[in-house]
Amino acid sequence: ITKMATQIDDAFRIPEIIHNALATATSGRPGPVVVAVPEDMLVDECTVEDGRPAQVLQPHPPPKQLVELREMLKKTTRPVMILGGGGWTPKACANIAEFASKNRLPTAVSFRRQDLFDNNNDTYIGDLSSGVDPALVERVKNADCLLVVGARLGEMTTKGYTTIVPPRPRQKLVHVYADPNELGRVFQPDVAILSGMPSFAQQARELEPVNGESWAEWGKAARKDYLRTQQPDDLGGVLDLAFVVNHVQKTLGENTIVTIDAGNFSGWAHRFWRFRKPRTELAPTVGAMGYSVPAGVAAQIAYPDKPVVSFVGDGGFMMTGQELATALQHGATPIILLFNNSMYGTIRMHQEREYPDHVIGTNLRNPDFTALARAYGAHGECVKRTEEFPPALKRARASGKAAVIELILDPEQITTRTTLSKIREAARIHSQL
Repeated sequence: ITKMATQIDDAFRIPEIIHNALATATSGRPGPVVVAVPEDMLVDECTVEDGRPAQVLQPHPPPKQLVELREMLKKTTRPVMILGGGGWTPKACANIAEFASKNRLPTAVSFRRQDLFDNNNDTYIGDLSSGVDPALVERVKNADCLLVVGARLGEMTTKGYTTIVPPRPRQKLVHVYADPNELGRVFQPDVAILSGMPSFAQQARELEPVNGESWAEWGKAARKDYLRTQQPDDLGGVLDLAFVVNHVQKTLGENTIVTIDAGNFSGWAHRFWRFRKPRTELAPTVGAMGYSVPAGVAAQIAYPDKPVVSFVGDGGFMMTGQELATALQHGATPIILLFNNSMYGTIRMHQEREYPDHVIGTNLRNPDFTALARAYGAHGECVKRTEEFPPALKRARASGKAAVIELILDPEQITTRTTLSKIREAARIHSQL
């Protein structure tokens, strides 16, 4: 869970231990550290010299491996670059985008890392998320070369290790990562590059571009597949969730910080929000429900001049929605879009898919969320139809307070691409085979 866990047993060692903790947390693959402080250390006194500021240490790509990368790209006809992980800076994102554009490299991103790459860039082809476009799945499978920069290639990004199969993938693999323990741990790359993201992106941008004519049509087709996903599927219902997402983005702008909870509802944010700038997407990659509301409150406190919108389901809101009190206490004004289908949608989907008609413990009896928001002193709205949403958002913004806009969903709208009934019927047919 952490990169380091230690305990302070001697107050004299506090500068040493804190310096080591900060250096460990920020160097290589960034991650948390735990420093336990026993009660007696809180009152102990001693005289020590202040520690020096911790230095962030990141590896740099060896020139030989950059040459190998370029030579591999010269031989490919179906490349895909996949970006992911942490350690990215805005400058690194700009550099990797320039590298992709110069080489016309089709570029995807791993789960919930869409803000690493401008989604309007002509080389962007989508995200490898829980609701991944089937066309993108096939494209990654059929690629002959994968340049993976910063992503660990976990279960979600590889669709259960089926698009990229360990230990030796069918595709040629160049894996760039900041931690040597990750390289070769699951996937055995053809070229392993130990590097931090800023240094690799800088060096990649400075490489002489490869003639991408051999994969020009492949890249154009991948981009067309992505743009096709921006046209919503007809799932019925009187509330168009794709319209909701598009209207919010058009109204709030590209600087908006988006926080996303765990759950099937998040597919609408992943599919229809076009991320333009880095550090505008906050979302857990391990299925943690209850993340979005406190993350939205924290983001708004940290960046009071930027709009913040939080996507959360009814189940997730019931876990941490009380953080509305924190928002009101500190004057934070996030807009919370609460997707209410009166059930734990993801679990219900799995129940219907594996055991059709056997529904246990996934229905929810919810409170009046609009009244609950107002009880905290926040602004509350309830939207049931598409045409009700624009004026509700306008009132929420004008309130000058944290706002909850409850979206009443048809339970049939279980994902952005299919309905609950279709999943159930397919499972029934499969069970009879």
